[in-house]
Formats: sequence, structure tokens, C-alpha cells
Amino acid sequence: MTELPFRVGIAYPTHATIEGHGPGAVRRCTFSTGDFVEPIEVWDEPSLLRFSVDECPQPMVEWNPFHDHVDAAHLHGTFRAHRGQFELVDRGDGTTLLAGTTWYSHGLWPESYWSFWSDWLIHTIHRRVLAHIGSCAEADRPR
Repeated sequence: MTELPFRVGIAYPTHATIEGHGPGAVRRCTFSTGDFVEPIEVWDEPSLLRFSVDECPQPMVEWNPFHDHVDAAHLHGTFRAHRGQFELVDRGDGTTLLAGTTWYSHGLWPESYWSFWSDWLIHTIHRRVLAHIGSCAEADRPR
């Protein structure tokens, strides 16, 4: 983990698994603070994987110089991912775009201020995940 937000406590993805195959399978995306539980809605191999989100872990670990672990009530329910997807898009030039999308809401005020930071953090998470997927795909590609 090298990105600054993740070094200061913002939750970050560590790995993901899928139990089952096709719609109804369950994807578990493990973050540093717990698991997102994501039932698969659309499994259109190889172009689209869309899932809803049934459970979300807290969005960050709060720092406190007096306690090793703080279960801060204000972190529960402030961020809620509703749906996500990964989509492969043929660019028509022999390359493929991998796009990740997350639909989410938060209960922070003022919303316009926190939306800027939330969007930036979601994009940072997407860049991390998509770079990992890209490096795995490139490693498996015949040369």
C-alpha cells in the first residue's frame, strides 16, 4: 500500500473472492476494515460483472493516541456502497478498457464538500484495483 489516504486510515481493498458462478454468486471484497458482501446481479462473461452491495465495513480506522482500536459510532452508516461493476470495453484498436464503477451515498454534511473527497477516494480505490487487475492480465497474456 503506497497511496497516502490508505496509510492514514482510509479503508483499502486487499483481495476479493467469488463463491459460486453466475447471477446469485457472492463476491466478497475484503478491505482493511472488513468485507463488502456483494451478490452478483449480472455475469455477462467476459464483458460485464455487476453486483449489489449487502454489507459495507466502516470506511476508515480512526486514529486515537490513547486507544489501540476505536469503534467510532460516527463511522457506521456514513458511507454506503449500493452497487458496483467491472466492464470490459473493446476500444476498436486492439486494446480493451477495463472500467470500474461504484454507486454510493454518504450521510456527511456539507454534502458538496464531502462528495468531492468521497469521489476522489473512490477513484483512488478504483485505480488501485484496476492497476492490480491489469498487471495480473498482462502477466497471463501470451507474448
